[in-house]
Amino acid sequence: MTGVRDPGLARRFLARRLVARHTLIITFLVTAGVAASVAWAASAGRIPGEPWGRGTAADSCVVCHSLERGGPFRVAPNLFGIVGAEKARDRDWYGYTAALRQKGGTWTEADLDLYLADASAFAPGTTKTIRITDPEERKQIIAFLKTLHR
Repeated sequence: MTGVRDPGLARRFLARRLVARHTLIITFLVTAGVAASVAWAASAGRIPGEPWGRGTAADSCVVCHSLERGGPFRVAPNLFGIVGAEKARDRDWYGYTAALRQKGGTWTEADLDLYLADASAFAPGTTKTIRITDPEERKQIIAFLKTLHR
């Protein structure tokens, strides 16, 4: 006797394989679509679902700063918990300029805004050279920095 004993069994088997393949294809397409939207958004300077600063501030700031609790000092100090923290807070770090050490006080939103706009005007003699000229961008960066708290 040749052939399939139960034609219904063969149809169910083929139907399951077809559904499995289509599920795999749909999963791939959805994943590729999400990856493409994240890549597009990141290239536009924004990652969906993240605070405005992440993807903009973080991408440029992390070149010199770390942003996580206990993160290492790179060329510049860690920014975790910076809003409300004492200026030049880590006494053992050699990289603070005398200008910033002498400034004293804590990092207020207003001080951060001035510092980001023109660090050398805020603390003459400081070595920070990057300026954020757009007031809205500074506001958003400061809002992002406020999310990095102890």
